[in-house]
Amino acid sequence: MKRLIKKSLLAMVCGLSAGAVTAQARESAPPLAHAAIDEHEHIALSNGGLDASVDLVEKPDCSAPTLLSGNDALVSGACRMAVLTLKDSTHPDRPAFTTLLTPYSRDGSDVRDLQLDLRHLDAASPLPQAVVSVYTGGAHCCALTSVVGMTKNGTWSATRTSELSGEDRPFFADIDKDGAQEIVIGDSSFLYTFASHAGSYTPAIIYRYTDGRLADITTDSVSRPYLEQSLKENEGFWVQQNRSEPNGFLAYYVATKANMGQFQAGWSYMLPRYDHEIDAAFSLSRCALGGRLEAECTADEQAPLPFPQALAGFLVAGNYITSEQALATAPEAEAAIRAADHYSPDFSCRTPPQKNGVAIMLCENSQAAEHELQFDQVYYALRQLVGPAGWRALKQEIILAENTVDQQCGLPVPGEADQTLPSNAISCYATGMDALSEQYRKKLSGPALEESKRPIDQHIALQRRLIKLGYLPAGSTADGVYGESTRTAIAAWQRDTGRPDVSSFLSDADAAVLLGTPATVAETTRPAEAVSQKTAPPSPEVAPSAPVQSAKGTFQLFGLSGITALLAIAAGIALYFVPFVIACIRDTVRKPAVFVVNLFFGWTGLGWITALVMALTFIRMNTEYSARNQH
Repeated sequence: MKRLIKKSLLAMVCGLSAGAVTAQARESAPPLAHAAIDEHEHIALSNGGLDASVDLVEKPDCSAPTLLSGNDALVSGACRMAVLTLKDSTHPDRPAFTTLLTPYSRDGSDVRDLQLDLRHLDAASPLPQAVVSVYTGGAHCCALTSVVGMTKNGTWSATRTSELSGEDRPFFADIDKDGAQEIVIGDSSFLYTFASHAGSYTPAIIYRYTDGRLADITTDSVSRPYLEQSLKENEGFWVQQNRSEPNGFLAYYVATKANMGQFQAGWSYMLPRYDHEIDAAFSLSRCALGGRLEAECTADEQAPLPFPQALAGFLVAGNYITSEQALATAPEAEAAIRAADHYSPDFSCRTPPQKNGVAIMLCENSQAAEHELQFDQVYYALRQLVGPAGWRALKQEIILAENTVDQQCGLPVPGEADQTLPSNAISCYATGMDALSEQYRKKLSGPALEESKRPIDQHIALQRRLIKLGYLPAGSTADGVYGESTRTAIAAWQRDTGRPDVSSFLSDADAAVLLGTPATVAETTRPAEAVSQKTAPPSPEVAPSAPVQSAKGTFQLFGLSGITALLAIAAGIALYFVPFVIACIRDTVRKPAVFVVNLFFGWTGLGWITALVMALTFIRMNTEYSARNQH
């Protein structure tokens, strides 16, 4: 787990920019092998059947896509290129894997500090995985990292750089104790949000690498001890820093508690400790929580929110908690929560089209966007059915149908000067889109029809589940729109889990399994007939050794019922230990011997008589004491 600490006093005295460095709560687990390019032109590692190497080669044209390059690292002309090569030495017949990593130089103008690790990340893979990473320029940014490994079908797979990018290289630890290391990064969205860079703490995001995918296990129970320990260590560090910039730490604390299933406890911890002074530089507004441009928001929507309200909305927007959880704990933050839980259309609202009143309506009004998204489910289901050959014709047909709705509602034509919306624009648009959904839904059947009827919230929840399981890239946005990447992810999940129909559509049964809930009660409860057939009656040769129920439901033991049986048991025990009781009453000097004979041999009859004789004939304690005192 990463935590952010202040730069030293020396750094500030020397005039360096204020900022933070990253410290781990504990040492990262060591790799199987490690190498850095440094001043070398070539590095090579070998371990567990995996041969890996990185070479710096001259390329006349470096504009091709690369594995690690950010947008600012792309080069249009010639450059020195870092090239990764992997080979499975246990299968010499398999082709080597080669990929362009990034344009690379050592003078700091491009990416630098390229490192190569071999690590055991996939518990099911016989080969280790290669982890490649570089640093880019900037005061606080960034480490670009990718994991490359062989999948179970014998092909090579690399994670996207965006999935593991952050301020620092990932942290590695065997969190679930299965012998393979998990990958931990910090949620960088917390940086600068509620505190300066130095005062910000980033909640852990924990990934398990499996068959080329990154599955998010942060909220799984297996991660809880790690989060608990990290929370304790970071709290201690915050206290050492005199609890400076409390809101930065408290945002991290509540988010981590939410990941542990203890959101209310985290919220209660935060309330008496947060800084009540609103700092516009480190706060959020309802406008920002809704992902809207300031020009589209009123002055009230742009006003900075008190920390608890801003935090509640921020955690909802970041999927740390649901809006229902937030409202139950912080009802005063309802406006912020509603802004964060805003439905968005299937296009970016950061830069909505100019002179397009309908687009602006969809960005600003959650209700209108919800109905548009619901129609999208029908459209994308049809799109999957017709295939690439029918996409163009379907799109043209849908555009004409949507234009008809706009005209019927009197909505402005995009591009015209007047983009004023009629007073009933939202309700009319919602009704029109619902009618279109029903019209085109008639063309669907089976799983496609079941999927298209599902509420948007469930579509989003299913997408989030695919992201969590690693079938969609980590960090993807769950918007409820099932495009090509989501269809591919659904099909992969259906194959991996042995679903009866690999259709790329989520039937109701598929959705129930994916969300981890039974589709019907019958699937989780055996019928009574099956239970009676599979449960054998007690063998008649073996007498029951424990109380049983008679046919009438009366408690019985050895033919006696109710209190009679209990009294009989008590009387039998009392009679059995009569010799030891007599020894205690007489206070004989050999009570332990009487007890042993009574307990272990009394059942023989002869042993019981022997214990009784011992109890009656052994010398009493007060007699022996008197005899000793006479000498």
